[in-house]
Amino acid sequence: MGQVTAEQARIDGNTKLLAIIGDPIAQVRSPEIYNPRIVKAGVNAILLPMQIPTEAFDDAVKGIMAIKNLLGFVVTYPHKERVLPYADKVGRVGQAVGAINAMRREADGSWTGDMFDGAGLLGALASLGQTAAGRRILLLGAGGAGSAIAVALAAAGATEIGVFDLDANRGSDLAERVQEHFPGCRAHASGPDIADFDLLINATPVGMAPAFALAPFRGELHAGLTVIDIVPKPETTALLALAREKGCPAANGAAMISGQADAVLAFFGIGAA
Repeated sequence: MGQVTAEQARIDGNTKLLAIIGDPIAQVRSPEIYNPRIVKAGVNAILLPMQIPTEAFDDAVKGIMAIKNLLGFVVTYPHKERVLPYADKVGRVGQAVGAINAMRREADGSWTGDMFDGAGLLGALASLGQTAAGRRILLLGAGGAGSAIAVALAAAGATEIGVFDLDANRGSDLAERVQEHFPGCRAHASGPDIADFDLLINATPVGMAPAFALAPFRGELHAGLTVIDIVPKPETTALLALAREKGCPAANGAAMISGQADAVLAFFGIGAA
């Protein structure tokens, strides 16, 4: 990879590309968080947002994978599970989760994928001076991000994880997988009631611009409850606004993206491994 030393990225014929793919894409914060880190690392590369609708997913992914100066891509909603078959090799976390949020091109032309959302969530907790150990957690959403978060929380010592998903079977399946791999953590399908939990995590797209809806929990927020909303934009979702009004320690999607940025970039060979 070519090297750059300017404060802002210089794009030339040697620039390597990274993409973040999703639909919608306007809400993503990754370019503004990742690109300064890439410049600081002195690497001639840039992360670009690409909106890939579900109906065009297969053709689009095959197309971007054919771009020779593409190092790889980050994957966001709703493609984290669907992209899995395109990876020739999947890391341990991605295998456990059944979804990936990053894929890189290897020297031999093969593709490796893994999942980093869980690391990001633990980073968001750390930004509040907290850990997952001993926590009783209500997780809203059992998709790719929710699955990664559940695995990371259980691995980090959570006592209990209640999983709520509008698709009850998907919620139950995730709880069973976590319970199987981490028997010391009580994982179970749950309703959306926050009573008896001390950490609420919204891992659904509810609250994303332009709808700005309130995440689907039930009950009264209180100062003893920590709230994390992984929605990247708006910076303050309806859930976070309510949480801060009630005195809850709270972190947003940007904190989660920042929490996993260094690990994802290292996966792409940028910065410290």
